[in-house]
Amino acid sequence: MFKQKTLLIVLNFISILIILILIRFIFKFDGLYGQDSYEYLRYTIALKNYYQTCINPGDYFWPLYYPILGSLLSFFVKSDVALQLISITSLIITSLYISKTIVLLNENKKHIPFYVFAFFCLSPIVFKIGVSSMSDMLSTLFIILFFYNGLVYSKKNKVSNLYYALIFGISAIMTRYAAFVVISPFGLYLIYLFIKRKENLKHVFVFIFIVCLLFLPHLIIRQNNSTEFLNHNWLKDWSVTNFYKNSFTTADGTSYNLLPNILYAFSSVYHPLYFLFGVAFIPFFIKANKFSIEVKILILSVSAYSFFLAGIPFQNNRFLLLSFPLIIIILFSGFNFVFDKFSNISVQKVAMFIVITIQLILCYFSLKPILERNHLEREIAYKLENYQNKTLYSFDLDIALQGRGLNFDYKNLWIEEYRTFPNDAFILFHPTKFEKQWKDKNPIINWNNLINNYNLKVVHNLPEGWVLYKIISKKQSI
Repeated sequence: MFKQKTLLIVLNFISILIILILIRFIFKFDGLYGQDSYEYLRYTIALKNYYQTCINPGDYFWPLYYPILGSLLSFFVKSDVALQLISITSLIITSLYISKTIVLLNENKKHIPFYVFAFFCLSPIVFKIGVSSMSDMLSTLFIILFFYNGLVYSKKNKVSNLYYALIFGISAIMTRYAAFVVISPFGLYLIYLFIKRKENLKHVFVFIFIVCLLFLPHLIIRQNNSTEFLNHNWLKDWSVTNFYKNSFTTADGTSYNLLPNILYAFSSVYHPLYFLFGVAFIPFFIKANKFSIEVKILILSVSAYSFFLAGIPFQNNRFLLLSFPLIIIILFSGFNFVFDKFSNISVQKVAMFIVITIQLILCYFSLKPILERNHLEREIAYKLENYQNKTLYSFDLDIALQGRGLNFDYKNLWIEEYRTFPNDAFILFHPTKFEKQWKDKNPIINWNNLINNYNLKVVHNLPEGWVLYKIISKKQSI
């Protein structure tokens, strides 16, 4: 047993190392794309600096556990490597505990390694998020650890697993607040079992102490606005009427989506970038399953989270990740029912090859846009190095430039409407990219002000239509 565990640890370590080398050095992707990842990196660096100098790291809107872990790991590797390494490690360990949970809930345990590898590890969005500097995969790991340990407690009444479930459940919330919705149904069931099993009540004060301890970083760092996250616009604008909408106009601009929210919120069982074959397994899952209380609670947890997402006036496939491991666990019996029909080993191997090939192709198409975005950000940052120490007006790319260490006096075109602009300042903008989404919003209002009332001298034509301009008063000639 000891040798098996040691071998498993070694294999997982090798897997993590291979993925890290493949992504960072072959695909040249450092995990950073979009605004969120740069904010995680910024606060990770700020926390590390705080440990070393006691300089206050400042406020931070999102949950803290991801940058806290990143800042601790960054004493051994670079901060951006630390964040990416956490995501990759989380991906590997999550897949391991999905497998262990499937074993716990199913009598037929055949084909688990292939099933989890093909439909979870190679699920295109899972893989994309698992190699990116985003908090989602870490929270997903904590969620699956919460469910696994909670299920062990439910079945075997082992109080040690209830301790683990509590720790991982709070950690999931402190990594992504939305995890609260995923774990709540099972959390309430565990509380019911805890009260019912009266011999466990002696642990209640220790549980309370652990909860307080786990919330402590949030209360210390965000002591002045510890409940500010509850005022997020998506929560305040949550509505059942959003279930049927597919376009929204919010502070983030106007978004247009193919599906109404209610279909998007359940799309992880049929979307090609999540679980292409998932919906096909549902009838066979119904036929093969005995619907234990544990399976019913897993279904309830997925449903609760999906309805929560359906009411938010925004769509992002990334948000579906938190409940996706539960879908993988639930539908395993349906997959096994189908796969066992292929009694011929050669047919099974061909089916495995076809499925993995399809998943790899979909992974490529899922990863391609963020690779292109990452390379764009790096290239533009490199080309703007010689223009530093000036005022720079920008939108969309300014966070990436700050995250990559460029020194400008940054003015974001979204934050406010500027009436006037200083002479000889720079503006980095894409003249056509934002016309539709940000119509009548600050980015386009500011841009129209500039092109109507100032001369804009092209300083540098940059990749993919981005342009660096110098702002010149119309009183001066270009």
